[in-house]
Amino acid sequence: MRPTGPNQPFLRANRRSGQRASTLIELLVVISIIGFLFSLLIPSLKKSTEMAAATVCRHHLRELGRGLEMYRMENDGWLPAGEPASSNSIKEVKAEPWFGKLYPTHLPDPMVLRCPRDPYGPRVASASGRTRDQLIEGYASYGLNDFLMTVGGGRFANVDRNLPRRPADTILAADLGPDDVGIVEGNGTIVAPARKDSLLMWSDGFDPFSDNKPNPWLTTRHGDGIHMLTLVGEVRDVRTSTVLRTPMLRRYPSCAAGGCTLCMSLKLYHYSFAKDQLFWWTGPVPPE
Repeated sequence: MRPTGPNQPFLRANRRSGQRASTLIELLVVISIIGFLFSLLIPSLKKSTEMAAATVCRHHLRELGRGLEMYRMENDGWLPAGEPASSNSIKEVKAEPWFGKLYPTHLPDPMVLRCPRDPYGPRVASASGRTRDQLIEGYASYGLNDFLMTVGGGRFANVDRNLPRRPADTILAADLGPDDVGIVEGNGTIVAPARKDSLLMWSDGFDPFSDNKPNPWLTTRHGDGIHMLTLVGEVRDVRTSTVLRTPMLRRYPSCAAGGCTLCMSLKLYHYSFAKDQLFWWTGPVPPE
C-alpha cells in the first residue's frame, strides 16, 4: 500500500535526495576509474611516441647512408668533405657543410637531416626554399665521423682506397648534440649550441669530473643513448649514458682489443663505443 497522509511529501523529497547522492557517488567513481586508466595509459603513450621517434631516426640515418654511398660511387670513393671557411675584407664567407654537397642530387629531402627528438631540429625546416646556401653548418641533427673527414688532411675521406680493417664496425654518422639549451641572450633569445661543422669529434674535451667542462656533442637523445650508422649502412642503438659518466682515456682495453687505431697507434683521448663494437677507425694510419 502506498503511504498517505502528511508525511508523503517528506518521503518523496528524501527519496529524491538519496537518488542525487547516489548519482554523485557513481559519477565520482567513474571519474576515479577514468583517471586511473589515464595514469596507466600516459606512460604507454609516451613510450610509444619515443619508439616511433626512434624508428624515424633510424630510417633517416639509413637514408643518409644511402645518400653518402651514392656520392662516394660518383666521386671515386670520396666522402663529401666540407670546404674550409674563408674570409675577405668585406665579409666572412660561410663554408659549405658536407651535407650541402649531397643536396639535392643524393639527398632530395633535407628533412632527412632532422631527428624527431632533436630539440633544434626545426632549424632545418626553417631554411625556407631549401637551397644549398640555406643548409647552414650545424643545423643537421646528425654528424659524420671527424676522424674520417679530417685526419691526414682528409685523406681518410676516400674510404674506398683507405678502408679500415673493420668497416662493419666503423662509425660513419650518428646523432649529434649538444641538445642542451645554449646561451640565453639579454633579450631572452635562446641561442642553439654550435655543432662543430656537423662532425662527431672523437674528443671534445669533456670530463664529467671537471668543474670546467664543455658541453659535449654526445647526448642521450633516445632514452639512454643515440643511434649510430656504420660504414656498411647498418644502424645500431648505442648506450651513451655510461660513456658520459666516465672521463675520456687514451687507451681502453676493450677498445684496443678491437683494433682501435686511436688506442693502438695514435694514443689520443677519445670516446669509446667498444661495448657496442663500434670504433672510430681500425688498422694502420695510411701513409701520406
